[in-house]
Amino acid sequence: MSLIINCIWFWYGYYEYFRIKYIIMRPSFIKEVAKITDSLDIRISTRFGAGNGAGKHEHEHANLVFILDGGCVERRQYSTYEREAADITFLHAGEAHETNFAEIPTRYISLDIKPKAFAENNLAEKDILNAIKKSPDAKFLMLKMYRELLYNDDFTTDSVKMLFSEFASLSQAIALKKSLPTWVGIVYQLLNDKWNETITLKELSQASGVNPITISKHFSTYFACTLGSYLRKLRVERSLSLIKNEGASLTHTAYVCNFSDQSHFIRNFRTYTSLSPKQYQKL
Repeated sequence: MSLIINCIWFWYGYYEYFRIKYIIMRPSFIKEVAKITDSLDIRISTRFGAGNGAGKHEHEHANLVFILDGGCVERRQYSTYEREAADITFLHAGEAHETNFAEIPTRYISLDIKPKAFAENNLAEKDILNAIKKSPDAKFLMLKMYRELLYNDDFTTDSVKMLFSEFASLSQAIALKKSLPTWVGIVYQLLNDKWNETITLKELSQASGVNPITISKHFSTYFACTLGSYLRKLRVERSLSLIKNEGASLTHTAYVCNFSDQSHFIRNFRTYTSLSPKQYQKL
């Protein structure tokens, strides 16, 4: 019986791989895809090239945007930002901004977050803003929503809502950091500065002045995962930009991000984004 079940799962996984590969690579995919609900509107944009853009405007609801390909220059009231592929950005409801797209055709996934979505998940706009600044999981959630939107079937709407609800978990973990011990901030900074290096508990202990057992015991409380998982997440997050903006090969990306080999990189990439690196590369 177990052999039969394993065979079923194997062929299902094989089917899913080629189904998503077909969806991503088919020419008609450049058309806009959208799902409109009572609490969230989510869409994959059409392609925009140089000369396209939007003059100064604002949105009725908060917007969360992940750039799939290309880039843009975004102007807000007091700042100008150059956005590129793999960047994630948040706009408050009613926040004035202007967008000018780059030479490379640009495509993005956007989430229009209505007040009902915030209320249902006990979230505020600042919670989303903090999540995209401090957690690599925010980008992974957007890519998982993207994959669900590709399916565009009867389950897409509920799946996207469920994925959005995970921002509540991210915000709760970040909320804990508001009153965190000094050592947590030191460890956070060190891991993010040396994301592609091999860092041991002993090194973290020496840098923070805290016993390794204390770090080991409480790490998951403040980072919502183990030390190894957090480092793998950071490396996969950094790989998104390398693949899209530097045209790095998967072998080179795996090397730069300090994965043991390309297979190890691919396995972790799929775990956190629900896509293979090759599928992401072709978006």
